[in-house]
Amino acid sequence: MNGKLLPGVHGAGGEIGHIKIDLTETVPCGCGKTGCLEQYASATGIARRARAALAGSDAPSALRAFEAPTARDVFDCAKAGDALALEVVDFFADRLGRGLANVSCVCDPRVFVLGGGVSAAGDFLLPPVEAAFRRYAFPAAEDTEFTLARLGNDAGICGAARLALDT
Repeated sequence: MNGKLLPGVHGAGGEIGHIKIDLTETVPCGCGKTGCLEQYASATGIARRARAALAGSDAPSALRAFEAPTARDVFDCAKAGDALALEVVDFFADRLGRGLANVSCVCDPRVFVLGGGVSAAGDFLLPPVEAAFRRYAFPAAEDTEFTLARLGNDAGICGAARLALDT
């Protein structure tokens, strides 16, 4: 905020990946809890969802060509119009949009910058996430902007380096 990180008293400030999104989830997150945003809105979560979608359906899908589909495979197949891959992307976008709508109620950002591994999907990523956000957002926050991190998956390490330089 105002050019400064807000780490919080326990150093957990900004850990939006651990906002509880799904109260029915039984598979634990890496943090040990269940139903965390990170379980759905990360490259790992997308791959897990793709495996579950494939196992739960006999529908034809280009994803079946992969022994262990990755998030990149899911987005590539979705961009090509694969119905099952598009379902996985819609699920991801819905969960991420819901989580970001919750965050916007707390800190009311002007813009959300999407980074990490999923940002490699490029501009294909933004419309479904924005649409989900707008479905869930508090009306005052509906015009929040979205963009992709220019540093892609290196954003976290660059931010850590900047933090070290600023302290």
